[in-house]
Amino acid sequence: MRHASIHLLALVAVAAGCDGDSPVDAGGLDAAGMDAGDVDSGGTDPEGFRREITAGFANGVILPMLRTFAERAAALETAAGALAADPASAAARETAQGAWREAMLAWQQLEMAQIGPQGMGGTECPVVGGMDLRDEIYSWNLTSTCRVDQETVGGAHETPEALGAQLVNVRGLDALEYLLFEQTGNNSCSPVSPINADGTWAALGADAVRARRARYAASAATLVAREAAALRDRWEPSGGGFATDLATAGTGGSAYRSTQAAFNDLGGAMLYLDVAARDMKLAAPAGIAGCMADTCFELAEHRYARTSVASVLANVRGFQRLYLGETPGTEGRGWDDLLRSVGAAALADDLAAALVAAVGALEALGTDDLEQAVTENRAGFMAAYEAVGLAQRLFKVDVFTVLDIEPSTCRIGDND
Repeated sequence: MRHASIHLLALVAVAAGCDGDSPVDAGGLDAAGMDAGDVDSGGTDPEGFRREITAGFANGVILPMLRTFAERAAALETAAGALAADPASAAARETAQGAWREAMLAWQQLEMAQIGPQGMGGTECPVVGGMDLRDEIYSWNLTSTCRVDQETVGGAHETPEALGAQLVNVRGLDALEYLLFEQTGNNSCSPVSPINADGTWAALGADAVRARRARYAASAATLVAREAAALRDRWEPSGGGFATDLATAGTGGSAYRSTQAAFNDLGGAMLYLDVAARDMKLAAPAGIAGCMADTCFELAEHRYARTSVASVLANVRGFQRLYLGETPGTEGRGWDDLLRSVGAAALADDLAAALVAAVGALEALGTDDLEQAVTENRAGFMAAYEAVGLAQRLFKVDVFTVLDIEPSTCRIGDND
């Protein structure tokens, strides 16, 4: 289903090439004139070497991420169902909140891999195999808590099927956050909204609001679990097989006409670290940029769960896994190996070190709550912001230049 939205991939693609920083010297390479198809892997089959890397992305990183998320989404569905059966249970709510946190952390790593079925579709600025499935699972930053409140009053939340017919901004992991963590019993709509102006919300009473939100959460969690399983299956070799398309890029049976096309798509997706993670998630709520006041905590990604720092940390870890081509406990080929193959070992090492530093700086904040981090440890927060910024600049400027990465260029709002 197509939705009027600002897809985050469109935002990050706009950012490609827009940074004023100059690339570092990558070992004397004439990077601007280098054809990425001429990569010398040190062997006799450079395209085969590049396919080893795309296969690692597909089978060693993205598929394991999707499988993990599908498992956690199923656990969230179970926990939300238990809460719906006993909405007054504090223990059931706590369990559901914990399941949401685990599912969200898994999804935040996947936010870096908006290619294939979870990527943009259509004709304006698509990625290969794009089906717009990302927003079906998580539609931040389109979330409308007032619309969730309106659906709470209505009946569409009663079943997954009815809820699934509604726009993405009233379902998914973002709606679930509000339903599971907002516990005042109030709504977020203005006084002139019909649910307030006509007294509909007030007439429900606290117990009915709690029960309806729990049923709503159960329906939304079922939809997320279904979408998670369907997305995983579209990648599985035994299902839709998109992992095989990525792994065999540049061969006759692949949806990717070349390995370069695959690197372009994934490189564009990984720019999420720049516009979404650094600018929208860190800078805007902290008042660094995109905010007309000292702080704009209302722009934080997770205002109710208060886990905005944890999500950015998961974004960086997801980026790190893709960059190295590895899942924890395994070794694989990634962007770093491609850089080494063209003589840019120093850049490969610099970005790997920058990612380790970014993870360390975010962990050093000692809290998942962005507002607490900014208020109590502004210097530490700024250090984390700068560390993420260094990693994204090395990737967006230097890596893109050396490897001649050209993500699709999109205008904001093209996903209409």
